[in-house]
Amino acid sequence: MRRLAAVLLVAVLAACQDANSPASPIDATLQSALRQSAPDRVVPGQVLARLAPGVRAEDVASSHGLAVAARGYGDAFVILRGVAVGSERAAAARLGSDARVRYAEPDYLRRTTAIDPRLWAFYNPGGLTVTFTQGRNKGRPVTSFASVGDADEDNVEGYASGGSAVVIGSIDTGVDFAHSEFVAGQLIAGHDWYSGDDDPSDGDGHGTHTTGTMVGRTVGVAGVAGAGANVKVLVQRVCGPLGCPTSAIVSAIRAAADYPGMVAMNLSLGGSALAQSESDAIAYATGKGVLVIASAGNDGTGTVSCPACDPNAISVGATNWQDEQTYYTNWGPGLDLVAPGGQLYSNTTEEGGIYSAFAGGGYRYLQGTSMAAPQVTGTAAIVASKTGARGSALRARLENTVDDLGATGYDPEFGNGRLNSYRAVTGTTLNEGGGGGGGGGGSGTLAASFSYSCGGSTTCQFDGTASTGATSFGWTFGDGAGASGPTASHTYGDVGTYTVTLTVGDGTGTDSASQTVSCSVKGRRLRCG
Repeated sequence: MRRLAAVLLVAVLAACQDANSPASPIDATLQSALRQSAPDRVVPGQVLARLAPGVRAEDVASSHGLAVAARGYGDAFVILRGVAVGSERAAAARLGSDARVRYAEPDYLRRTTAIDPRLWAFYNPGGLTVTFTQGRNKGRPVTSFASVGDADEDNVEGYASGGSAVVIGSIDTGVDFAHSEFVAGQLIAGHDWYSGDDDPSDGDGHGTHTTGTMVGRTVGVAGVAGAGANVKVLVQRVCGPLGCPTSAIVSAIRAAADYPGMVAMNLSLGGSALAQSESDAIAYATGKGVLVIASAGNDGTGTVSCPACDPNAISVGATNWQDEQTYYTNWGPGLDLVAPGGQLYSNTTEEGGIYSAFAGGGYRYLQGTSMAAPQVTGTAAIVASKTGARGSALRARLENTVDDLGATGYDPEFGNGRLNSYRAVTGTTLNEGGGGGGGGGGSGTLAASFSYSCGGSTTCQFDGTASTGATSFGWTFGDGAGASGPTASHTYGDVGTYTVTLTVGDGTGTDSASQTVSCSVKGRRLRCG
């Protein structure tokens, strides 16, 4: 049975809030406030500095009347304390003019951007509605909130099982490690950069929600798709009661980039100005083939929040039940993708949001670009697990398999388009009775098709993503071996001619296609082709 998952709610102002907190759609004051960007807050009394090679931090600190408080991961920067509270920007400017300092900046405080048959974000049959919870229309549907047939990311139960092991990163408020949504051994306890210890447990709920959306077994992209067992999550806490310090975020990005098997990390947080230390860290991760996926922000403005604004990051905005922009999402040049983020108001039921795990063992509907970004990160995990794509190839796969919304091609309202998980993995379009956008998907008619390449060796790569309408893929390689999934690899051990057959299904029927692979000895070596 196909599972529906995740009705999303995203935080209205900068922080993720629960489903009952967003304001009424007619609240003009709120709408105006959303569009006014306030300066980023900073950690009181301290600054970050990146020093020139060979320079002692203590020497720089003492000459400016400061003290070294800590060093960032990999000694990428130092934290200097003793700055007069309120003069952090001026102190950073003075340090930046010191020839021994490459750059200095305030320690900015970022903010979190905040399977059930009622849910719509993964697989949307259309016709779902939000109802009024108060006022004269209590109990009646909000007709303008009726869903369209394909306003979701396209994800069905079990279709992405059988891949290889990958790791993704949660850089957030931590995670509830005891929550039943997570498979035993799936969560890896990293560092708590906010408190300075090795216990990144979640005392807020936001990080549990975003991580549940990525991998949760009944509410997560990887879990529902069947890839959850192959996806582990490195959990790092960077946010606490004050916010999310740049120093913590930068250390977490670099640590995640260095972690073996890491393919992507999720940052559902942001602010207005890009810190140089953040940009350096994102470039470091990108150089190691690791994607940094970040929420675009919830200010309702035409400016993407930072660090999502960095060109090397993948910035994610939010869409609603109609495949339209939500009222709160940021947009503009530099927006890369959109994904379902939920949309609800204070006088409507909370099922308009994204449903996921929450700290304390429960669940909650939230809305925001915080809820949209982890859908992209979860999809990156299953694509990497199933196809082997990494780095720029993985990014291209996500961006080139979207449903094109708005103006044809790239536009600043929807970026490249709305995430399509199924097409990102299979290269085909899931026929769910909805419209389905652009992005190069198939027709929905079931037809098996594949190509292969052996490269003159005995190991051949088989690619069945050209098949259309398929939700299952089965391979036989003609030597008694088989495999499942849209792509497969097989090594032959002897001379012979082998008939390779791909059988695809859509839950109602099957179709097959066959080709031959010939293996012979050439120059004392067995080669296939």
